[in-house]
Amino acid sequence: MIQEDLFGNKATIQKNPLIDRRVGFIGKFKNRAALVKKVKELGASEKSKDGLTRDTQILVMGTEIKQEDLNRLACYEHDGWKPLKISETDLHEIFKGHYAGYETAPEPTKLVNIDMSYYYWNPPMISEEDVEDMGVRCSSPLVYGEGNPIYGMEIYVPKRPGTDMSVIYQLIGNLGGYANAEYFDDINVVMLGDSTLQKLALGIKDDIILGIEDQYNKSNTKMFNIQFTSESDFISWVKVRMEKYPDEGTIALLDKLAK
Repeated sequence: MIQEDLFGNKATIQKNPLIDRRVGFIGKFKNRAALVKKVKELGASEKSKDGLTRDTQILVMGTEIKQEDLNRLACYEHDGWKPLKISETDLHEIFKGHYAGYETAPEPTKLVNIDMSYYYWNPPMISEEDVEDMGVRCSSPLVYGEGNPIYGMEIYVPKRPGTDMSVIYQLIGNLGGYANAEYFDDINVVMLGDSTLQKLALGIKDDIILGIEDQYNKSNTKMFNIQFTSESDFISWVKVRMEKYPDEGTIALLDKLAK
C-alpha cells in the first residue's frame, strides 16, 4: 500500500504485517475459521491457528476470553514473550490495507524488562496440561515460613563493592542453599540488596538488574523462572529461625553481621 509521508515529499511502502508472522486467536469471534484462513491467505505463517503459543507474534483477542488463556498469556509475557495484541476490528483494518502500527519483529523476540512487578510477582493459576505439555511454568515469590524455601536452591547474591559477602554466603550454606557470586542460567533465586531494590522501586535499574536482563534475553532459556528475595528478608527469617532451632555456628554468623 502506498502512503504519503507526513511532509508530502515522498511515498513510503508499508509492508503487510501478517507476512511470515505467526498469528493466534483467543476468545470468541463471529467466524474464527474464516479469519484463520484469511490471515494465511494474506501471507501469515502456516503455524497460525486458534489459541496462543509462546512464539505467537500477533494475538487477535476476541470477546469472552477464557481465564486460562489470559493466565497463559500473563506467564508468557512475564517470560518476555509479548505478542502484538490486537482486536478483531484491528485485524479487519489490516485486511483493508491499513498496515501502520501493526509491525512486529521478523522472528519471535524474547525481551524481559524487569521492574518491581517481578519482585512482587504472584503467578496466575496454570492448568496441569499447560505445565506438562506446553512447558508453561510461572515463577513465584520466595515465601519464608516454618519450612526452608532456600534448601537446595542455587542463589545469586550479587557482590557489593567494599563489602565482605562471605558471611551471607556462609549463612546460605548453613541453611542448605548454594550461594553464587555470578548469575547463570540455572539460578533459582536472586537475593537483592536494599540499594538495588530502592533504585528499582524508583524505576532505576542498576548494573545487577541490567546484567540479569541481558543474560536472560540473550540466552536460549525460554522461561524466566526466577524467585526474587531481599537480603534483609533473608536475614530476618534466619534470626527468627534461630530462635526456634538454635545453631551455634549460624548464630555466630548473625552476630558477626551485626557488628
